[in-house]
Amino acid sequence: MTAYQKVLVGIDGSKQSAMALKKAIATAKRNQAQLYLLSIVNGPASGRQSSFGFLDQSAYQQNTTAMEKLLAQKKNEAVAAGVSAVATKVLSGNAKVELSTGFVTREGIDLVVVGASGLNVVGRMIVGSTTAYVVREAPCDVMVVRTDEDNQPLAIEKASYPKM
Repeated sequence: MTAYQKVLVGIDGSKQSAMALKKAIATAKRNQAQLYLLSIVNGPASGRQSSFGFLDQSAYQQNTTAMEKLLAQKKNEAVAAGVSAVATKVLSGNAKVELSTGFVTREGIDLVVVGASGLNVVGRMIVGSTTAYVVREAPCDVMVVRTDEDNQPLAIEKASYPKM
């Protein structure tokens, strides 16, 4: 069995992605693999304006800056845990596409680590589950993290919707 060489973890600031990072760090260490921390800010690919444009360019830039800071912190966490090669990237685009085929194909990723979906049934029906899409479309192995470091079930964050 060949060891994983390039491990990608999707980071969005949720509890699920934090736990996915912990398991990705352990996997990267065990395999002496390069670890990629990727965050995708919803928007047109490469930050280009679409025909609709960004509703608020400053809000988009604030989100990008916040994710860059978060990834820098997570990179420090991975390095402190003993992963020698860690790369970070914030992209503009669609998380489903980048985590399944876009970034994965461009970088030759051989393992994607993602947290289980935090959406409820209605949310998954409306926007779909990024995790389910990645599992279905990725050309490489996908690890879906549902448990904590002790393999105990992880309390899933649910999106809350206003009462009508």
